[in-house]
Amino acid sequence: MQANLPVHTQNPAVASTPTPAQASYVGFDLETTGVDPFTDLPVSYAFVEHIVPRDAYADVVFSGHINPETPIPGSATAIHGITDAMVADAPHLTWAVEMVSARLDSIWKNGGVIVGMNVSYDLTMIESLCTRLGLETLTSRGIGPVIDVLVADRHYDKWRKGGRKLTDLCAHYGVVLGDAHDAAADSSACLEVLQAIFTKTPELAAVPTDRINETFRAWYQTWLRDFSGYLVKKGDPPISEGRYGWPVQLTA
Repeated sequence: MQANLPVHTQNPAVASTPTPAQASYVGFDLETTGVDPFTDLPVSYAFVEHIVPRDAYADVVFSGHINPETPIPGSATAIHGITDAMVADAPHLTWAVEMVSARLDSIWKNGGVIVGMNVSYDLTMIESLCTRLGLETLTSRGIGPVIDVLVADRHYDKWRKGGRKLTDLCAHYGVVLGDAHDAAADSSACLEVLQAIFTKTPELAAVPTDRINETFRAWYQTWLRDFSGYLVKKGDPPISEGRYGWPVQLTA
């Protein structure tokens, strides 16, 4: 149940996914009911595409709301502004998760690279929901290349002081972030941050597509091991082994 699903989009002109000859970076983001990718639910999604080469690209936005079929907590609405009334007529959870999964699959199969901020959270939520809803998982479809701007920033500028939220990265790299916590705005900002990191560290842009996940997994796991060691020194428990999965975590 994938390719023949209807499209729910705020931009009906968006129809095609780039071919391998038009290799693209596609920003991806979810807004959700909470911070746990294994129990919380999406309330909106966005895919924002910058087609390569840069001198010919245009933003292509595919986005919309999702009805999680449960009340959205006020604490979540306070962050992203999405209310129960706004999602009342949106596609329901099973349809929306399949649509998002099928689009991710299509992007990867057509040579695209998914880009996000802490994007393992978003991908883990979709993977977990596919399992819970009886849909084909991202893993079984085949996960393609994923770039996380947070992982890249931590790797190349490890000792920089200050926060590392998307707003912080945008400020550091000179990117204008529109409506923070809007899925489309956040996705677009991630692509601009990535371009700034490419400019600063061109060796990242030179990583072959088929080695992106291997590279980012190593960087992410190195950081997580160091952070886990820091927690242990403070007397806290270490980070669970399931968290070391990347770009999809295995357990919380």
